[in-house]
Amino acid sequence: MDVITLFSGLCNDPELTGLSYMSLMRFIHSASMIKDDILLPQPYTISTSSAPHCLPLSIAEFLGESFGLSQHAVHVLWLAVKDIVWTLPGESEEQEVMETIFRHHGQPHDIAARVLYPPMKMCINPECLAHQRQMLLKKEEARCILIFTQSDGVHCTWVVHLRCKLCNTNYHHNYAVHQGSRTYYTAIPQYIQVAEHQFVELALVMHWMDLMRVQCIVLATNCARLYNEAQARRNTLSHDWQFKMSVMTEEVWDAFIILALLDDHQHQGTRLCVPHGNNQSDCFTAAMQTHNEKIITHGQEELPHACFGCVRLFTMPDGTTRYTEVVVTDGVTVGRPCCAVPHCKNALTSTRHHFCSANLSHKYLETVCAVDGCDKPVIHDKSTGKRRKACNDPLHLRMEDTKSVLSQSGKSKTQRMKSVKLNNALVASSVDDAYTLEDALPVQDIDEWFEHDPLTGNVCLQQASVTSSTGIVDPSLPLIEPQHNSEACPTKDEVPKLKAVFFHKQTNNEQLFICPCSVISGRGTMYHHEAISNVLFEKMFSLPRAHKPHHLIYDSNCNA
Repeated sequence: MDVITLFSGLCNDPELTGLSYMSLMRFIHSASMIKDDILLPQPYTISTSSAPHCLPLSIAEFLGESFGLSQHAVHVLWLAVKDIVWTLPGESEEQEVMETIFRHHGQPHDIAARVLYPPMKMCINPECLAHQRQMLLKKEEARCILIFTQSDGVHCTWVVHLRCKLCNTNYHHNYAVHQGSRTYYTAIPQYIQVAEHQFVELALVMHWMDLMRVQCIVLATNCARLYNEAQARRNTLSHDWQFKMSVMTEEVWDAFIILALLDDHQHQGTRLCVPHGNNQSDCFTAAMQTHNEKIITHGQEELPHACFGCVRLFTMPDGTTRYTEVVVTDGVTVGRPCCAVPHCKNALTSTRHHFCSANLSHKYLETVCAVDGCDKPVIHDKSTGKRRKACNDPLHLRMEDTKSVLSQSGKSKTQRMKSVKLNNALVASSVDDAYTLEDALPVQDIDEWFEHDPLTGNVCLQQASVTSSTGIVDPSLPLIEPQHNSEACPTKDEVPKLKAVFFHKQTNNEQLFICPCSVISGRGTMYHHEAISNVLFEKMFSLPRAHKPHHLIYDSNCNA
């Protein structure tokens, strides 16, 4: 049916002459979505290749109520558009056709179906003369981008920036840049910019957040891997585009951080403002610290809550009603690189560094030999020119080489710690030849040391056995003193132990305080081993609006 025939059929009915074009298109699409419902009550002799002459009564009443038409007007309109309704392609088919059109005919002309523009077309700076005169933004800049969507795959398109000529404010799709400051718009955008040329659909970011929140084993790396594996089966990608058609782990984390910050500022009625021009991983650091300080200072809304999941009411023998509250604390093993100086909580400038830069005395240690007790400067490798972690002492160089070889053998520190614990369990009944206090410390405290044999010159890396627990000693049990082997050779010299920090020091875990109803009451960083003495109970529940529970359930995670 052509356009002239369609509109000429509508002119004969006075009720349809005032029908808007939008109402006409919605009528056609609504009828197309229920074609099976229209066909079901029809006689069995009717052909399915052509539209029926009459609509069922329930369908006619539905369309009439939806568009404010009488039954007669619905019948006349159906006769005019029924052939269009019956041949109209489905939503998925139509979307595929449109994507093919833009992909084959639009890209040569720099035209795409999802070109991203700033949400405003005029300058919104109240101090700008262009804002006062309501002048349109005309100075544009287009860039090639990728859009990662949840259901439609990866789209190759463009983003357009509009710049105000008077105040020099650059308006992007997510934010405005002025004098080195990036200010996000109030509304959360449908597509979140996670890199210079990468955007992620809001629905996809929320899907990633749900996976990481509900399924704790699905981390950002697995989110990126799952998405890339799913999109690899699609054949709609433009392989000649200049960017890689896969999402990176860093982009998943950036999307998580940006959406979390935008959601928090939207609830507060403020706008997120971060420095512009820095690395993507650095520009949100101050904003996250500000948010954490706000939570520490003012507490969370959920802290003073009481529900049947974390509070129990009971009746005492005297008839009075009492209640009890419980909080569970446990460590999540997500250690992160930290300053190698004990008890230093300053952040590292880069993961390549071993010491923080905030303290100059700590920063100076980057140029000092990593072996304990040695203050000589480090040397540079003659073949690569890179700075080593040891001085020119041959023994210290061999220690660094030994550590480097073991770190590349594929056996992680966690695996070595498990092996040490297993070996300790097997020989628990044996007598140690050289029992010292240091041997009784947990493995997290002494990590590892090097043993050097002066006769052979060999250097080997050792780890301490885990022979202690974090439980409380039962006072009713007799104290067993460590025994020494009386038959050991008294003239045998003990092999000296040398310690060094050639690689990163990491925090032990992030300690979480969780109510039985799954509300997180607080979080703290364990910089050393997970011991009862290190649990941040007093500090955690001294925050505003927080109150101490009656019982604390703590997993000692050891041999208690």
